[in-house]
Amino acid sequence: MVVKGNTTLDEAHPHGKDPGVLVSLSLSGPQLEKVVIDRSLVGKLISDTISDGVLVSLSLSGPQLEKVVIDRSLVGKLISDTISDGLLTDSFIILSFSSQNKLCFIQFTKKMDSPDINRRLEKLSALDYKISYHEIPGPVNRTTERHLAINCVQDTVVCWWPLVSNAAWPWAPISSEKDRANLLLLGFAQGRLEVLSSVRTEWDPLDVCFSPKQPYQVFTVECSNSVDKEPLADTCIYECVRNKIQCVSITRIPLRSRAISCCRNVTEDKLILGCEDSSVILYETHRRVTHSVQAELLPSLISCHPSGAILLVGSNQGELQIFDMALSPLNIQLLAEDRLPKETLQFSKFFDVSSSLVQMQWIASQIVSQKHENGNICDLFFLRFDRGPLGVLLFKLGIFTQGQLGLVDIIFQYIHCDEICEALSILSGMNWDTMGPQCFISMSAIVNHLLRQKLTPEREAQLEASLGTFYAPTRPLLDATILEYRDQISKYARRFFHHLLRYQRFEKAFLLAVDIGARDLFMDIHYLARDKGELALAEVARKRASDIDAESITSGIELLGPLDRSDMLSEAFVGLSLSPQGEASFPDNLPLFGAIHRHVIPQRILNCSSNHKIP
Repeated sequence: MVVKGNTTLDEAHPHGKDPGVLVSLSLSGPQLEKVVIDRSLVGKLISDTISDGVLVSLSLSGPQLEKVVIDRSLVGKLISDTISDGLLTDSFIILSFSSQNKLCFIQFTKKMDSPDINRRLEKLSALDYKISYHEIPGPVNRTTERHLAINCVQDTVVCWWPLVSNAAWPWAPISSEKDRANLLLLGFAQGRLEVLSSVRTEWDPLDVCFSPKQPYQVFTVECSNSVDKEPLADTCIYECVRNKIQCVSITRIPLRSRAISCCRNVTEDKLILGCEDSSVILYETHRRVTHSVQAELLPSLISCHPSGAILLVGSNQGELQIFDMALSPLNIQLLAEDRLPKETLQFSKFFDVSSSLVQMQWIASQIVSQKHENGNICDLFFLRFDRGPLGVLLFKLGIFTQGQLGLVDIIFQYIHCDEICEALSILSGMNWDTMGPQCFISMSAIVNHLLRQKLTPEREAQLEASLGTFYAPTRPLLDATILEYRDQISKYARRFFHHLLRYQRFEKAFLLAVDIGARDLFMDIHYLARDKGELALAEVARKRASDIDAESITSGIELLGPLDRSDMLSEAFVGLSLSPQGEASFPDNLPLFGAIHRHVIPQRILNCSSNHKIP
């Protein structure tokens, strides 16, 4: 399994008999000149259309290749062999061509909806298909890669291609706005494709895809420049309303160099960019913050695990590197008796692969889930090299998580390895409003682990950072989220308070008591401070407890409950000048609650390291 330092992802062998063999399918001849349909990597079936019209379906049993069907039904029946991209569904196939302003629509009169995987491998000739072609706008007499994407309900398609420079347009006889468009919205009517709307993107698109949750929302990533010619990445949201597509939102992300690859996590709240200078950029849409890390390879390809816990970065030279979703690097190795994890996996050292790695993707259904139900485990990773071969990597995800690899699972492994810094980095990037149960479980595990340890300045900061994800978030939480978790989390805050008192961290304990607003906590400070000779603090604590008594009598409400969010722990405590006591030496300028959350964690993402190892 992969995890940092202590945690190592043992990238497995697809062949149980030989841990050093990458399972691959090599098709000889011209068939593997180019694979264009590879978006149907769902479950245990892989379907690919080769550039000359050959349809190849692979059935897997785990990592083992179970069945191969090569279907040449379309060979010689297409207007061009230069297929640029394609979509395969149970009802139809759509193909685009690099040298034709046309789309090929192949409709089945029978649907491939059998639950039997072998029945789904039937050839097209058994499905009674009909072929039709449809004109689309765009550059004429010009070769360009036309890409396709389909929404989750399979009733709307987008076709897009790179921008054509204005200098090229005088060669075309007509240069209307429609012809200048590079993003088309297509629908289906009476068994035919039709162009519903078209638009020209402001900048050159790096990627275009539909939202997995909003079927009529399109995401684009466009490579732009600032006024000072500095590279930017524009992440845009287009809405499809009444058969029209229009841009409704643009977020500009500053970069150090031009983006060359990108991907989004399934929950759509994180965008990952690979850049020309080998940096990997993570943009969190919820917190509106950006993190970066330097990869050990050129990030030409990026793929995010369906659980959203890790991402794989690949280079065209056949190298892989793994990061968690806080951009902490994870070591990796092929399954072997000796533990020799590396920062990267280089296929050339293990397999005879001379061509470039051009595509990689997890084999899983597109289900937005933190924990896969019914024992479904996403551990197969599809690889495609230019002109072959095809390969599948099986990841052994360990016994601690029972083969699962969600955010909570990886946080628990980090805790098991005492990698609290990395666990906090992931927790700080999780959204309490949308992932409340996972956030609470993760925060509780981190706090419980730290409260069992001797208090040090680092652990105190980690405790504050963990609780601060709820009490001092970058953006305010919803009222419903606060009401659901505040009582439970206030119990952890009380435990933290007594932990601070145990190590005579009076100033921090007093601040925490102010926010909790409970009389008994101030009396605890009063008695302990009096015993330790801190008479000024003892008197202030006693007076504060008396004030709470008076307020309770006046209002008729006993203030013993959860933290008051209107008085955050990040507020400065003034009026006391106490010297920290106890065994550990604490710096006087240790940041307070909110400051820890906002400043320490982003640095930890890139700088924290560990020499621990998972058994």
